[in-house]
Amino acid sequence: MSESSKQKRERAARVNRPRLETIGLIYAREMRDQLRDRRTLFTIIVLPILLYPIVGMLLLQIAQFTQQHPISVCVIGMEHVQSAATGDIPPLLVEKEIEEESDAPKKALPEYRFADAVSEDVRNVNVTTYRTSELERTGDLSQRSETWVRDGIYDCVICFETPLSGANPMHPNEQGTIGLFYNVASDQSLVARERMASILNRWRGTWVRNRLSSAGMELSVLDPFQVRDVDIAPERTREAAFWSKLLPFIMLIWAMTGAFYPAIDLVAGEKERGTLETLLCSPTLRSEIVWGKLGAVMSFSMMTAILNACSMLVTSTFVFNQIAIGPAGGSMGTPPLIPMLWLFVALIPLSALFSALALAVAAMARSSKEGQYYLMPLMMLTLPLVLLPMLPGTTLSLGTSLIPVTGMFLLVRTLVEGHMFEALTYVPTVALVTGICLWMAVQWARRQFESESVLFGDGDQWELGAWFRHLWRDRQLAATPTVAFGCGAVVLVGLFFGKLAVTEMPTTFAGIATLVLIPQLGLILAPTLLMSIMLTTSLRTSLRLSLPSWRTWPVIGVLCVMLHPLYIQLAGWISTMYPLSDQAAEAMLPFTQQIASAPWTSVILLMAFVPAICEEITFRGFIFGGLVRGGHPLRAVLVTAIMFGISHGVLQQSISATFMGLLLGWIALRTGSVLPGIAIHFSNNALSVSLQRVAELDLPVLNELILNTANGPAYHPYWTACCFIVSAACLGGIYRITQDVDSINSNDALADRVILGGNATDPSLKRLTPATQ
Repeated sequence: MSESSKQKRERAARVNRPRLETIGLIYAREMRDQLRDRRTLFTIIVLPILLYPIVGMLLLQIAQFTQQHPISVCVIGMEHVQSAATGDIPPLLVEKEIEEESDAPKKALPEYRFADAVSEDVRNVNVTTYRTSELERTGDLSQRSETWVRDGIYDCVICFETPLSGANPMHPNEQGTIGLFYNVASDQSLVARERMASILNRWRGTWVRNRLSSAGMELSVLDPFQVRDVDIAPERTREAAFWSKLLPFIMLIWAMTGAFYPAIDLVAGEKERGTLETLLCSPTLRSEIVWGKLGAVMSFSMMTAILNACSMLVTSTFVFNQIAIGPAGGSMGTPPLIPMLWLFVALIPLSALFSALALAVAAMARSSKEGQYYLMPLMMLTLPLVLLPMLPGTTLSLGTSLIPVTGMFLLVRTLVEGHMFEALTYVPTVALVTGICLWMAVQWARRQFESESVLFGDGDQWELGAWFRHLWRDRQLAATPTVAFGCGAVVLVGLFFGKLAVTEMPTTFAGIATLVLIPQLGLILAPTLLMSIMLTTSLRTSLRLSLPSWRTWPVIGVLCVMLHPLYIQLAGWISTMYPLSDQAAEAMLPFTQQIASAPWTSVILLMAFVPAICEEITFRGFIFGGLVRGGHPLRAVLVTAIMFGISHGVLQQSISATFMGLLLGWIALRTGSVLPGIAIHFSNNALSVSLQRVAELDLPVLNELILNTANGPAYHPYWTACCFIVSAACLGGIYRITQDVDSINSNDALADRVILGGNATDPSLKRLTPATQ
């Protein structure tokens, strides 16, 4: 008799290694099912082949409308123009020449055009002229000009409001005024304004040159030299630079899009069809299912990206050349084949990353329709990483290589442009970051498939009114994960809009105190206390204010001092990788000056005590206590650290605060209390704002530990190394002290009903009957 499915799974689980043959079977099953789906075939094969040629044909048809259209210009004050065009002043307008062979009747009034000396292209410009006397009796000239432009009668109006300099015999030295009226809401009017401004500037320049020449001055004084642009880049290099910015963006977008829809069908679609339960009952491990489905989604992601890129490449090569789109307005040409192979190499890990994320997100969807709603949040989170390399001045460096997706994008662009040595320098960093992100995404997808509540939660129907009643009626000792996430969202959104409300940096210490206290007390601590009071039954438990073991306090005291040199060193490295802009440094200068000159006790109270209390109670207290419930310590540590980092406004501070948040989260997890985090946070901020004052004491002992550098005081390297060793020993001591305590159970505050022996159910989740399902 053959083994049962359960026995096969248990035997594979004991081996603790997914079986390649099983993964291959699942992969073949998923690929076969997807290739039978007409929607998948249309999205992957038919759409790329037809979409870009159709778009190219439309571009060729639309290109004829982008040619320069005639513009209508009205010139008011023709008498000032004619009186100025005397002697050494060149004419602005000349009469149009009427062809002798033309049968058109001659007009009573002459028609004018701009002179060739002031306009390179006088075609497509229809000029209408008026004398001031013809319009003054009908109203103000400025109002009439505005009305004509607003109503679209003329694209631009040039109004000579006063006689020009030298043309007024009564005031020969008085400067004339020319009004240029246009409508910024009209593209045609903007084009007319640009052309008229160029003509008037050219006329003024010719006027000045002629008058200086008449005065006997050499014209070479005005143009002592000429600038000659020389582009030394070969044509193939220019083409590679153009394609290196365009193709990676297109391929990454399609790789992300191509991964999501198959992932929805392979998970949420199987939930609807009822085939997922059959697969889960088979003698396969959940990890084998994840790897098989991940391979299928990754295959479709890569095929979608490659087919779309190739189709766009072929179409754009012909179409863009026809409409003269390319580097410096020239021809784009075809991209170099060998450098472009790096793009396909980089597509493999990025497609795997997007596929794992899409698979994990799709596992949360109850149906294909619901899964499609998750596409926009995932794209909104990923698009900034794809768009960041497109910004001007963004190049491959140590700092950018540490950014997921962005580092890979910049690495590929550097390889395509031919800078091999520079790219190879950052290959290990980019590979390490991409590998870590890929591992985390795969682990997340695996955990999603191991969670029965995620896979089979489609029987729960959520009701808003019942959920609100449940929050108040069934309050628990600590926050639930949903409430914890909600608290973090409220705090971060409030801080975002609070920072937008600050238009300038205060120049007094009282203003700085207001700037610090309002966000800390009003936007961070107040929502936390309000939710803790209204949505929990115990402030002490929900805020994690219990005392840890007395044996941890000596170790915490040593860490309060030893961690600061490490934090300063980390901040220095981050500032080197991501330098602070001159504008940001100048904007923060009043803040640093006031902190340096204010009384020390006031600075400690404002910059150390208040943030330590407010931020730790919020992030490592209320939010941490809600996220750690249900046996999710990693989620609690990571999410609170990221929220803690985002709450700091400056990028450099956010990164260093995130790393500090990881350490404080681990300490809060081991000790089960927020108090050690408050102590470390307070001491770190206090030492940071006091370091300059301590360095100015000029004590022999302190001079051995603190160095005065161009960027301010810093710790001596050997002292930093000693602090690292001592800090590592202290963290090991905390682990040994708390190893007898189950950190997960001690942090997981149970609900009141659980403590009383009952089961706390959420009335907002109603089980659907088979009939309603």
